[in-house]
Amino acid sequence: MLTETAPAPQIDSEAPDDSPEATNLPEAAEAVTTDTDASAQATDDAQNMPELPGRHRMVEVKNIKPNSNNARDDAQALPGIVQNLHQDGVRGLLSPLIVTPLGLGDEGPYLIIDGEQRYWSAVEAKQKWIQVIVRDDLAANREQLISMLRQVHRTELTAAQQARGIQQLALDGMNDDEIARRTGYKPEQIRAGRQFATLDKRSAERTQTLGLDLTQVAVLAEFADEPECVEMLLDEAENGPFAFARAVEQYRGTRAAIAAEAARRAELVDAGVTLLSEHPGYNHPKIKEVSDLRDAEGNRLDAEGHSGCPGHTVRLFLTYDERLTETCYCTDWRAHGHALPAYAVALTRGGPMTEQEKAERRLVIENNKAMEVANTVRREWLTTFLTAKAPPKGTAKLIAEMLADSGYILSTWINGGRKMLDELLSPGKTKRPGTKRVPARGVSDGRFSVISLAAIAAANESAITRSSWRAPDPAVAKWLQWCVSNGFQVGEVEQLIIDAVANRTKQRADLTVITAPKPDEPLSGLDTDTADNKTEPRPDEGTPSASDNTDEPAGSEPESRLAA
Repeated sequence: MLTETAPAPQIDSEAPDDSPEATNLPEAAEAVTTDTDASAQATDDAQNMPELPGRHRMVEVKNIKPNSNNARDDAQALPGIVQNLHQDGVRGLLSPLIVTPLGLGDEGPYLIIDGEQRYWSAVEAKQKWIQVIVRDDLAANREQLISMLRQVHRTELTAAQQARGIQQLALDGMNDDEIARRTGYKPEQIRAGRQFATLDKRSAERTQTLGLDLTQVAVLAEFADEPECVEMLLDEAENGPFAFARAVEQYRGTRAAIAAEAARRAELVDAGVTLLSEHPGYNHPKIKEVSDLRDAEGNRLDAEGHSGCPGHTVRLFLTYDERLTETCYCTDWRAHGHALPAYAVALTRGGPMTEQEKAERRLVIENNKAMEVANTVRREWLTTFLTAKAPPKGTAKLIAEMLADSGYILSTWINGGRKMLDELLSPGKTKRPGTKRVPARGVSDGRFSVISLAAIAAANESAITRSSWRAPDPAVAKWLQWCVSNGFQVGEVEQLIIDAVANRTKQRADLTVITAPKPDEPLSGLDTDTADNKTEPRPDEGTPSASDNTDEPAGSEPESRLAA
């Protein structure tokens, strides 16, 4: 049987084909290929997708156990969550607890890894059920602590709580680098956390009450072997972070001085040098300071030349301002062939200092030491303050006033400001030769202004010494006041400078000022005729003319009469 086959359609290659089936065949084929590839890629991604950790389920509240080793020891019910649970039941808790199983069954018990405050809120709201995510992979105590520490930005752990968590990880065998890598804390924070364990319980509780951070906690740990010192530092912390920093600097200096004295004492003892325990007194009949003695030829003795004398001894002590002082003596200068200079034979020293003189001397020493500490703390604050990309408000005015009204700071800058500028802009670093202090490019105009401010800061700071409190300078006072206006808290000795300049300015303002007479008003003390008919002074009266060269400024005579 023959079957008739329909003729194949003829395609005219020159005529346009508007049929939808024939339109964009290559693009359609490419689209099909792309969809296929995307589908295949999606399948591969789905196959490679990591498994979601944990199981989300409901658990009875009675089967949830708080972690007794939790570094957060102040967890409590939150009123807002309690109210939500009362109103909406289990739906009132938006975030589930994260727990790890303690038993083998699905019913629990479970240990809380995260969400203890939500747990206590459910307990207070008398909830029977609570939603949890069960994390079998966090069963180890180490993983629980790491999880907790990673949540510091959300849970706002105190420094004491962070330190306890870090210490527990250390006890679990993790080193500082590993703890830092796993938790995201900085190495210095890890060291601080470990040092916290050296504080006694009462001090640790006070750090938490005062809200000290890990860095401040680490500082306290430096003095853990001196409980009284820790207590005094905590007392200073109540007055603010700058008072705390100044106290720390002072105690560090004291400790360093004591350590230096002990090291030198041990060195002298090992060398066989005899040490005096007390000051012998200037008029001691036998013991004299080596620098006051002469040899048989009348030559001055020194410590090195006298070291071989049988009577050689050393008095080692810390002065009131903690400077290590070493003085050499001869225990029997006559017996060992020494002599006094001729002028010293009849020389006698006056009587002892009065109590007032002693008090004044102590005040000078105390304030000198306090000024050194204050300078250190203020400059440490400046190194951080001057890292800003834009200057604080009032910078332009300060720079203008310092240059226009206190131009002598430029001489200070020449004498020491450049070195101070390097210390402020690059603390702890040595400036390489050829390195520019002002970058040629890559910084904003605001940063250039900050560098200008740093130069002014360096000029002022290089002029402030340990004795600046004794001669308060208006420019120094202005600089300190500017620091205060930008968040710095001055110490008592710095306040002395500010107050002294302010009082001096007030006293000048309170002085009675002699006002100039009006044009038609006669001068005081002269009648009208005398005022209108002034005569030129005779040459023999010795009155200086306007062209005379005199050291007295104009108007000094009225001022002197006023002062009198």
